[in-house]
Amino acid sequence: MNSKEICNALVSGIQDYFRKNNFNKAVIGLSGGIDSSVAASLAVKALGNKNVTAVLMPETGMTSKENMKDAEDLAKKLKIKYHLTEINDFLNSIEIINRNFKIKKDIFAIANAKARTRMMILYYFANMGNALVIGTSDKSEIALGYTTKYGDNAADILVIGDLWKTEVIELGKFLNVPNKILIKKPSAELIPGQTAEKELGDGYEILDKILKLHIEENKSSGQIVKSGFDEKLVNGILNRIRLNEHKRRTAMIIRVSERSFHGMEWRMPVTNGFKG
Repeated sequence: MNSKEICNALVSGIQDYFRKNNFNKAVIGLSGGIDSSVAASLAVKALGNKNVTAVLMPETGMTSKENMKDAEDLAKKLKIKYHLTEINDFLNSIEIINRNFKIKKDIFAIANAKARTRMMILYYFANMGNALVIGTSDKSEIALGYTTKYGDNAADILVIGDLWKTEVIELGKFLNVPNKILIKKPSAELIPGQTAEKELGDGYEILDKILKLHIEENKSSGQIVKSGFDEKLVNGILNRIRLNEHKRRTAMIIRVSERSFHGMEWRMPVTNGFKG
């Protein structure tokens, strides 16, 4: 890929979106990972460092100190204002709900609550500063549904949403993102010991190749397997794409009549070209 051309196109797209929506300030969550680091770097190039604010939202006992240190160092490198706010107090309300209603703990439901808590905090800062929220999900995560609905996939603009994870890493090199972030194994740090590779079955170098064959070249599972990929892995990935279609849609509108809204029919939005 031509990183310079892609960088220029993304910067131009960010500037155009903010201009058309009459905003000039952005808020972004920094985790110390590659996606948020690249997204923040692009936002600064597009809007200027004085117009970008980062929010670091660790969970004490879960988020690694290394990741928070990397996030702080990047914010300083980019010369952007940043705030650090732990999410543990917010999560205590989940414990109260479980206790009051005698609900059995579900680690995945709690993990999703963590992602939604962070997005709630980001939008609070955005509302207070008359800013838009920069999303940090990449194309690989969106395709696989490796996001939380109304959590990390909720944002005003997804600046790297059309880049595969491996392309994000390449762009990170071009943007001079620190090497220790570039080589870090992706993890949402929502569950102890969680890594994307463990959950998805392989590293993104392999996953992206399979995703490209299916989404960009319209290859079936059988055709992809014949290309030399593990059958169980391929079927698992394609099944993820199908099952997580709902995450790539806005809320369903059930039509009850043929009435129009401002002269246009109410239709479901497109689904980013991913197969269901």
